[in-house]
Parts: sequence; structure tokens; C-alpha cells
Amino acid sequence: MQIPSAAGATPSMAQWFAMKADHPNALLFFRMGDFYELFFADAQAAAAALDIALTARGEHGGQPIPMCGVPVHARDAYLARLIRRGFRVALAEQMEDPKKRAGKAPLRREVVRVITPGTLTEDALLEAAQPNLLLALVELAEKPRGRDRSQGAIGAAWLDISTGQFETAQVSRADLASLLGRLAPAEILADAAIPLGPWEDRRGVDWPPAPPRAEDARARLAQAFHVASLDAFGNFTDLEAMAAAMALDYLRLTQAGRQPHLAHPAPQGERGVLAMDAATRVSLDITETRAGDRSQHTLLAAIRRTSTPGGSRLLGTWLHAPLADLGGILARQDGWDFLLSHAALTEELRLGLRAAPDLARALARVALGQAGPRDVAAVGQGLTVAASLASQLPEALPPILQSARQALGALPDLGAYLAGAFVDPVPVRLEDGRAIAPGFDAVLDEERSLRDEQRQILARVQLDYAERYGVPNLKIKHHAQLGYVIEVPAAVSEKLRGFPELVLRQGLASGARFTSTELSELDQKIAAAAERAGARERIVFDGLVKTVMQARDAISACAAALALLDVLQGAARLAEQVGWCRPQMTEGEDFAIEAGRHPVVEAALAGRDPFVPNDCSLSPGQRLMLLTGPNMAGKSTFLRQNALIVILAQAGLPVPAATATIGLVDRLFSRVGASDDLARGRSTFMVEMTETAAILHQGGPRSLVVVDEIGRGTATLDGLAIAWAVLEALHNTVRCRAIFATHFHELARLSGIMPQLQPATMRVKDWKGSVIFLHEVTKGAAGRSWGVHVAALAGVPAPVVKRAGALLASLEKAGPLTQSAELPLFAAAQQQHDAAPGAELGQEPEADRLRQALADIDPEQMTARQALDYLFRLKDLASGASAADSLAS
Repeated sequence: MQIPSAAGATPSMAQWFAMKADHPNALLFFRMGDFYELFFADAQAAAAALDIALTARGEHGGQPIPMCGVPVHARDAYLARLIRRGFRVALAEQMEDPKKRAGKAPLRREVVRVITPGTLTEDALLEAAQPNLLLALVELAEKPRGRDRSQGAIGAAWLDISTGQFETAQVSRADLASLLGRLAPAEILADAAIPLGPWEDRRGVDWPPAPPRAEDARARLAQAFHVASLDAFGNFTDLEAMAAAMALDYLRLTQAGRQPHLAHPAPQGERGVLAMDAATRVSLDITETRAGDRSQHTLLAAIRRTSTPGGSRLLGTWLHAPLADLGGILARQDGWDFLLSHAALTEELRLGLRAAPDLARALARVALGQAGPRDVAAVGQGLTVAASLASQLPEALPPILQSARQALGALPDLGAYLAGAFVDPVPVRLEDGRAIAPGFDAVLDEERSLRDEQRQILARVQLDYAERYGVPNLKIKHHAQLGYVIEVPAAVSEKLRGFPELVLRQGLASGARFTSTELSELDQKIAAAAERAGARERIVFDGLVKTVMQARDAISACAAALALLDVLQGAARLAEQVGWCRPQMTEGEDFAIEAGRHPVVEAALAGRDPFVPNDCSLSPGQRLMLLTGPNMAGKSTFLRQNALIVILAQAGLPVPAATATIGLVDRLFSRVGASDDLARGRSTFMVEMTETAAILHQGGPRSLVVVDEIGRGTATLDGLAIAWAVLEALHNTVRCRAIFATHFHELARLSGIMPQLQPATMRVKDWKGSVIFLHEVTKGAAGRSWGVHVAALAGVPAPVVKRAGALLASLEKAGPLTQSAELPLFAAAQQQHDAAPGAELGQEPEADRLRQALADIDPEQMTARQALDYLFRLKDLASGASAADSLAS
């Protein structure tokens, strides 16, 4: 936004111009007493976004200065609205006490923080159950020297300043969309050359500068985390180190140079994670529906049984990044399975967890110098709860719970110390006074006693003045500018004017205010005592903060252990409440689900209708299921439920089935539901083909693919040809486990030439002219689509439905469009398979070539010589020669 010239500005506005020049792309919240004020274009933008009054303050360059303001005490509510609208905000605070200012120079002000979507720490600005990630991306055009890298790779580093999470990875451009979908970052630092696709609106403003050199990045990260080499934390590629350093630099910039509390960076390249692209995540509604709802109808909402915000965030992370490592999955299963078998213990743990605060985010605010008394008290409460939970856990535990117990019980004394430091309830701000509990600090107690003693004296003076001047309703009150004053009604104000020791300070419509030498001296004593008590309380509080910071690594580990214990007890409760099972995980290509259910649909139907379970076997010998049946019969639900079962199983959680045996899946693809991308000029069919191409290029034998209605977005014959070709590629080339749902029932005939293909259909019952969907999957192929019946159910006008039925009957009487006379590919395929097993499917039979050649000639336009030549070519064609060779002119 355009910044006016600073020439001729007042001293205070000169400060504003200097700060605005340093932060041109942020709204500048300029502290003026009890308000943050915004000026010029900032004020106009904020007033419109916040729906507050736009006024003016003074003039600049002969024109009124546009201004709006928000109260300091309500800052977070306004910030939340601005951040949601995509603004960045720079906070300029007063760095001096106005009461202690010497001279007429303006108060010293500094920008103490730049608030951006990826650097939020306040609870009011954050979603408790969701991480808030800042992602940095680095890409080099040339191959870096000294390391083994592939050209075009992208280094990624993501962190959550509110919890301390800090991780890195290196991905290809093709896999970047999958990473973005998995992380859902709030803000992305990336060069304009790196495409972000649907996440483009999350790109940071005017950032980053040129990324640091790899050697410099490694050195700066090692220095920041106090180690000799970054290799102490794992094997980082150069691009990962560069991205991590860039993210850390950005945090320091936004936090005015302060180092936030972060866990050391952890490279994720060595940890196996189930790969899912963005389309798959959108299709499966893992933590957010396609409509943007996170509160219900998502996988996370359906399975969440956690008691703490940290547990909810960790559960969401597990769902977005299921493991592809058998050992890690089994460790998680062992944890919740143990708790499931110890119901009484688990219930005690669950009750204890309900008292746990958001320890990770409280610690982050302490580390950034943004903590109030409630944050430090929350750290103490969290450590106290953790110590209690650790004492309840027995000695014999699975490894994952043993490590959690050790972290939970590491700081019991610190928890008790902090718990005894604060009053109950704890005030929000230290300036509110009396945050530190009486008896905690002897010096503070003494200062408070002196302060309170002066106030008792003040109460006695009020009684004395009321009697001395004969004014029973005389009051002594404190005024922000005048200090302590005598306040009397208007009816007796003239009476007090007659006493020479009283000085009139202010006349009011309802009365008057007086002061005296005695009262002024008492005011100074009370102010001095209150100031000493406040200063001592600040010293005590700062000491508590320092104590917390000295133990921050152990506190951070404790917060992680609380979240882990919460997720495991939630998983145990889920298995207990809804009868979910522990899946058997293998390194093979098994896939056998008995009585599987869709977790989200089942949760939505709870208390109303029972969910119809279905088996699914995609194990070797039948790894490709061709699923046919009408719309509304449950095909999409069946597809998604099996994909969600894989996500849950590889996240190490229970699954909604009677039994399940699943070989590890390396990539999951779900293409269910039509959508377009008009903003990028892509039709529904183009989106469908793009996603299909990704499956065929990236899928492999260990992948799971669930697709619905491939080829539906184009003409019938084109669509059938595409669906057949894709089905063939999944069977012969990709060789993955797959469920292929389609309305092209004719494809079921291919089971005779595709040994791994198993036709299945959704059971439907025709009862007295009405269709009844049974939602059961059974062997075989559908005989019809029941589209007219579904149209009637949807409310299509009766005349239209009746007409459609008549037309359908007429078309069926004439013969299906896919009979060999009109579409010979099935007959041809079977003939070729029977006559020549090695022939390519879809190759045109010789009889049809001959017919086509005859249809192409016009005898009346041919000379005798041309007719004779053509006759010889037809003879060659009939004897089996290539059509291209025989009929070439």
C-alpha cells in the first residue's frame, strides 16, 4: 500500500512513518495509551475489514489523517478477524511508562512482533485441535554440489511456533502437492517459481529473499540448537537444511529477534509414510470436508475420543501421515491394546487427562516472552497432572507407554512449585495485580502489607473528613490523572470551598472534587508502596519464567507424552465403544476385510439406522475388484470405507471391521466424486483424467487404488474405451490392489481374460416397480443401472420419469448399444483371446476390416484398372495381411 511522505510529520507520526517503512505489507497497530491506532491506508483497510468507524486524527500535508483504533484489552478478537481475512499485523508497543517520561519527547515505541498466519501463538487466534504450520520451500535449478541429489528436488521445512514442532523433508515437484495436502500449512514461504496450486493464497508476502547457502544454513541451525553439527539430529539434505534455516530466519524476523522454543529439526525422509496426493485427501474428508467443515462428518471427528487439545492435534497428524513402517504401527497398536485390556486404569487416565491444560502452547508463549500468569500456571498444572498420570501407570508396559511414563514423571517438583506460586483464579495479566499467591515470596508479602496498610489509613481518613466537614456521603476516590481526591455532591460543594486547606481540582455537573496536602502525601505513599509491590511481583514472575525456561526441553517432552497418552487412551475407548478391531499388519500384499464399515457414515447413522457391513478381499489372486451397480446403492461408501480402513490401520489405530489383515500400502489413491477446477481452466473430465494419469504414473504393486466411474465425463463409447484401457493398465502394468467402480457393466466380461479381476455388484431388489437398495456387495455384475428409478427418487417430475422409462424400454428392445453389432470390442476381444492368446486386446478383427474396406469404396467412381487393383488388395486383406499395408494407396 502507498505510504505518504513523512515530511512535516509530528514527532509521534514520524515514529509511525519509520515503522511503516520497515513493514510496508503489514497493518501497523501503533500503541497510543489504551488503544492501538491505525493511520492512512492501514486505517481504511482495517475499518472496512473490522466494520469499525473510520475517523481522523490531526493533519498531514494539509489533509486529515484517516484513523481507526481498537482497545488494547480487546486486541486478540480484532487480530483474529484480520488474520482470517489474510492480513499481516505489526505490533508497535510503548516501551516506556508514560508516568515516568521525562521531557516532552514522544514515548519510545518499537515493533515487538509481526503477526502472520503461520506465526500465531495466542489461544484466541488458534484452533485448539489443529496445528498451525509455517512451511518453507527451497528449490535449486542446478544440482547442489557435495551431496547426492536429484535435480529439481524441493527442500521443505515446517514448524508450529505454538507447539515447537519442527520437521523437514525433501520431495520432488510431483510429490509437492501431496505434501501440501498432508500439512495444510497456514503460511508458505516459497519463491514465485515454485507452484503451490490450490495453496497459492497461503504464500507469504514478499518472502523469501535468496535462500541461504547450504553451508551457512547448516552452521546457523547448529548454532541455534547448540550442537557442533546439524548431523547430530539426523541426515539432512542440503535443501532441507536451507529450508529449515529460512523458516527459522522468518520466525526471528517476525518475533523481533527472539528465538522461539522449538524442538530440534527432525528429518522425515527416513521414516516411511503412506503417500496420499491432494485429490485423495479431499476425496476422503480426513480432517476437513470438501465444504470446509472441520467440526463434523470427517474421519477425525468420527474417531476422536481424546480429552486434550494436544491429543487432538496429534491424532490429526497421525491421520494425515499414516506410517508405512511395520514396527512403528505395531508399537502404537501395542499401546492402545494394553489400555483396552486394562479398562479401570484407562478410565482413571482419561479422567486425569481432562484436567491437563494445553502444555505445549503455554510453553511456546513463555519462550517468546508473551506469557501471562495463566500460561506459567498452566505449565505447573500440566506438570502436576503428568506426574499424577505417571504414578498410575504400572511398571510392566509396552515400550511406547514406558517412554511416555518416563517423560510424564520427569518434573514432579517443578509442577508442585509452580502450582503453589499463583492465586486461584489466576488473573490474565500480571498488571491486574495479586497474581502471586500470598506466602510464596516473603518480600512481596511485606510490600503488599505496606501498600494495604496505607489503604487502611486512607479508609480512616475518609471517615475523619466526613465528620470534620459534616458531609456524611463524602468519598475518597482514585482518579487516573488527579490521584486520590475528595468527591462530594453538588449540593455541598460550596460548603467545602470555605475550608482553606481544601483545593478544588475539578467541578462536575453532579458534584466537585477536592484535594489537600495531607491527601496528596498519602497518595504518594500509597503509589510508592503499590509500585514497590508491583515491581516485586514482576521480579518473582520473571524468576518463575526463568525456571520454566531452564526445564523447557523436559517440559516439551512431557507435553508430547501427554498428547501420546491421550491418543492411545482415545483409541482404546474407540475400540471398546464401537467394537472396532486391531488389524493384523503384514509386509505382504494381503487385503482381507471382514464386515468392514465406513466410520463417518456409521457415526452419522448412530441411533437411527444400522450400517450394513461388507467384506472386501483384494489379496493375491483377486486383487482387482470391478464393482458395478446403480447410484445410491453404496458403491462410493464401499470405496471410501476401505481406503479409510487403510489410513486407520497404518496410523496404528483400530479399524471398523470384525477382522482385518492388511499388507502395508505405500501409496493410496482415491478418485471418488466428480469435481472441476474452473479457476485453472479444467473441466470435470479433465480433472478426472489428470487424476487418473497420476494413478497410472505413480501407482505400483504395493499401492491401493479406489476409483469411481472412470470415463463418465465424455461420450459413452469414448468413456467405455477409456475405462477398459485404465482397468487393463491397473491389472497388467500397475498390478496394484484396486476397487474399480463403474456403470459400464460390460467390463465384467473381461474377467475371462484378466485372471486377477473379480466382478462384484451392489445388491438391489425390484419390489412392485420400486427399487430397494440393500447396500450389500456380492459377487457378479449388475444387469442394469436403475437410473430411471434413481431419478424418480430424486424428485424428477413424473412425466419426465415416465418418458425416460418409455425411451429406455424402446432402446433395450432395439438392443444394447454395446452389443457386438454396434460395439464389437467385447466379441472381438473374446475371439482374439480364444484364437490367439498373445494378441493385443482391442485389435480389430479381420472380418470387420474387410467390411470397412468394402464400405469405403465407390464403384461408380472407379476405373476398371482401379477396381481390379482394389480387388487384389481385398484378397490380400482376406488372407490376413495388415490393413495398413493392403489398402495403402
